[in-house]
Amino acid sequence: MNIDEDTFLAALLPRLATGDSIVVPAGDDCAAIQWTDDRLLLLAVDQVAAGIHYLQECDPALAGRKLLGRNLSDIAAMGGRPIYALLALALQQECDAAWAAGFADGVLELADACGVKLIGGDVCAAGSAVASLTIVGDVATSAVCRRSGASAGDRLLVTGRFGGSLPTGHHLHFTPRTAEGQWLAAHGVVAAMIDVSDGLLKDLGRLCAASGVGAVVDEAAIPLSRIDNKPVDLSAAWLDGEDYELLLAVPAGAAAGLPQDWPFETALTDVGEFVAASPAPVVDRNGRDLAGHYGLPFNHFTRGR
Repeated sequence: MNIDEDTFLAALLPRLATGDSIVVPAGDDCAAIQWTDDRLLLLAVDQVAAGIHYLQECDPALAGRKLLGRNLSDIAAMGGRPIYALLALALQQECDAAWAAGFADGVLELADACGVKLIGGDVCAAGSAVASLTIVGDVATSAVCRRSGASAGDRLLVTGRFGGSLPTGHHLHFTPRTAEGQWLAAHGVVAAMIDVSDGLLKDLGRLCAASGVGAVVDEAAIPLSRIDNKPVDLSAAWLDGEDYELLLAVPAGAAAGLPQDWPFETALTDVGEFVAASPAPVVDRNGRDLAGHYGLPFNHFTRGR
């Protein structure tokens, strides 16, 4: 029997540690603990596996870059600043030394570009290549962004474009939205935020569930990636995943002026609004259940990427 990722996590997360110092427990993009009087320490871990997150013939530097980038996207979703990282690398015994060095190069080059210090880790042999990275960051206690703050009436905004991450190569070449996340957090306009890594439909559903709301989406407003100068299908935007963009809830009053203040080239697009919770958490403007229409979102244990 296959594992269902969300069911497994729903059973596991309540068993994990809580306490006064754990300001954000497991279940958000990062955990957060009180570090100083006014700052939180952000902690997250992510991994890449050969044949799942990259193909065997992939440039190892791009695989390494992707590993750190996935973690940086989690920090971005909390509005945080990345600081340190630890790398655990499991390699096949017949792995070429040049491949391992290239993978490490990819991690270190992106780390240098983003001001992250790689401070340790571990290497071992394994049946197939899997790499895990733990990232440490921080954020002002008053500015941390979580999945659970959206309210009915908030606007739904997204950065960037969606869909086609594999054929466009975006899944290897994406730019983590750390600067954008920090700006949004510092300006106090975000009610809730999440990074879109498992698909727009699944991650919007996660934010809705955490906040106890629903969402009405204007599908015509969703910014789509392009292949051969043609936009991808809407189904790709909803289901493909590995976009590594930010999805956020912003109170309507703040959202109205946000595009004028936005200092980045990255697109920031209003695609809908949050509403009272309903049995179908994500619908289009005609009330159509989008999960029912587009089908099941990504699940690690029923299909690979």
